[in-house]
Amino acid sequence: MLSKMGIRRNKRGEMGVGTMIIFIAMVLVAAVAASVLISTANTVREQAQSTGTDAINNVASGFVVYSVMGQVGASNTIDNCSLYVRLAAGSPSIDMSKVTILVTDGAQQTNYSYSSSAADSTHYKAELVGGANTVLKNNFIAQGDLVKITIGASNSELSWGTSTHVQIKIMPAHGMPTLSEFTTPETYLSTWITLR
Repeated sequence: MLSKMGIRRNKRGEMGVGTMIIFIAMVLVAAVAASVLISTANTVREQAQSTGTDAINNVASGFVVYSVMGQVGASNTIDNCSLYVRLAAGSPSIDMSKVTILVTDGAQQTNYSYSSSAADSTHYKAELVGGANTVLKNNFIAQGDLVKITIGASNSELSWGTSTHVQIKIMPAHGMPTLSEFTTPETYLSTWITLR
């Protein structure tokens, strides 16, 4: 038979093992909770950085239009126009293949996409101004580049008559669209007309 002293020792041993199991379980739960919190914090940080970058690009990206010229064709209408643009201050480089240009003249509305070869009734052409090489590098415009965007060819369907109100909206994939508005002159006195 066990003495009272032996029973007390066994109970103490059982209580010690039970306490140790509870302690280990608490450590494991705390470790799992800590790893979940760290993982969540990293995910939130990455999302915050991505959102911040997107917000900066959306605010800073865009164009500044310096001049708009129109070419008068044989039918005494403006058949094509050239926009001279630069990137807005602080704007990162922009891929022109992801830029859409919307042109509205009251009678029709046309979306133009980028073409590296030539402008036509559905494509615009963009080229560098002021250097021997006029081709955009990988279709990108960088800070400091002056770019000529041509909309329409000499036989295009622009056909802007006199006193026509025109809106040209340049829309990059990220960033603010740039709106250029003008009204064509009452008479066309030369082949090239300054529209804006």
